[in-house]
Amino acid sequence: MVRKLGLSILALLLSLFALGTVFAADSAPAKWDVAVGKQGDGVSIDSMFPKVIYINEGDTVTFTNGAGFAPHTVTFLAGSAPLSPQDPANLAPNSPDGVKWDGKKLLNTGVLEPGKSFTITFTASGAYPYYCILHPLMKGTVVVIPKGQPIPSVIEQAASAQAQLDDLQAQSDTLFKASQDYAVVKDKNGSLTYQIEAGAGHQGFTINRMMPETLYISEGDSVEWTNANHYEPHWVTFNKPANLSFFDDHGGFNPAFMPPTGGPVFDGTGFLNSGIIEAMKSYKLTFSKAGSYQYECYLHTGDKMVGTIVVAPKDSIKVLVNGKPLIYDYKLPHLHNNHVYAAIVPFAEALGGKAEWNAKLSAVVVNIGGPFALPTELKNTDGMKVIINGKQLIYGFEPGPHEHDGHSYASLQEMVSLLGGSYTWDEQTQTFSVHLGYAMGAGMGMDSHSH
Repeated sequence: MVRKLGLSILALLLSLFALGTVFAADSAPAKWDVAVGKQGDGVSIDSMFPKVIYINEGDTVTFTNGAGFAPHTVTFLAGSAPLSPQDPANLAPNSPDGVKWDGKKLLNTGVLEPGKSFTITFTASGAYPYYCILHPLMKGTVVVIPKGQPIPSVIEQAASAQAQLDDLQAQSDTLFKASQDYAVVKDKNGSLTYQIEAGAGHQGFTINRMMPETLYISEGDSVEWTNANHYEPHWVTFNKPANLSFFDDHGGFNPAFMPPTGGPVFDGTGFLNSGIIEAMKSYKLTFSKAGSYQYECYLHTGDKMVGTIVVAPKDSIKVLVNGKPLIYDYKLPHLHNNHVYAAIVPFAEALGGKAEWNAKLSAVVVNIGGPFALPTELKNTDGMKVIINGKQLIYGFEPGPHEHDGHSYASLQEMVSLLGGSYTWDEQTQTFSVHLGYAMGAGMGMDSHSH
């Protein structure tokens, strides 16, 4: 049945080539290249490039693993049952590199590490599907046309591969952006669980990133990571000891990382590991102490699969400035008369600006994206005078801009409005989000995307 189907496809292709843009094959055998996977920014592109390649009998194809970190195989089943990646025998080649193959029996390259190649000469016409046993949705086809018959040109096939790559990269970018959103669920004890993704994917690509990479929660809240991938396992690991390797001496997973370690509650100390999170499975952890905690999936370190959980003191107001937590070590943002008050200096620095005391004007001067000319005179107001980008900050409710323990505070709503930005308030999470067209200051030190 498989042979008949292959011959039918071949007959159809020959008829199409008679009408389409093709080139007449040389009598000398040609050499072709197929990329087994590609690497994006934190994305493994799990496809063959080109997905379908057209060659002539006697031509040679070199399959090269083009991924940055992921191993792959090139496996032609030729009517055999699918191979299990759990069987070590299937991870080794069953034929030597450079083999001549007529399509009649199983051909398996074994594991190709990134950058490694395997060459096959195809001696018989037909349509030969193949796949990666480690990533079963990663498939391709080699269509072998009888010697002397026309096939698509090298340029045409390269253009097809590039269009395929462009499409998958666009899909992965769209999914990555969509995955920055997360759900928040209220638990029975009143705390919150933030549900985020540890990786994601679709047919043709795998996103090996924590999404979002930075999350701002409160003491007592939990994070639940779901591996939204078809087949790639992930881990969530905090405080990995420097002398503990994720891989053993043979390149396999260190057994110490396979089961969960550290319990369901984390106070920021000690080694904590989720254990293996299989595809579409979840792992939940409660954070009991305020702080900033970095974690990582050590299987995908090279893919930037890292994250940060920032934990605010219980019942405090959380502020996000352009998606990043506003953090400082004195009186934190607080709510008063339906307005959120925050320290002026760290707010300015978070936007790449600075705030300084101007003795001549007896005012705090904030410059973001400036400097800006100062006003020639200031209106008399109760409390502290504040100038932001050349304009005096004035609002008609109490408290106005003021000093507390040597630090200056003002209403975030009013500061953001004066800067021409916008803000939102999330009652459930007690989070005030600021959106302004200024880059975050280097002092924030974190890449993030925010809900």
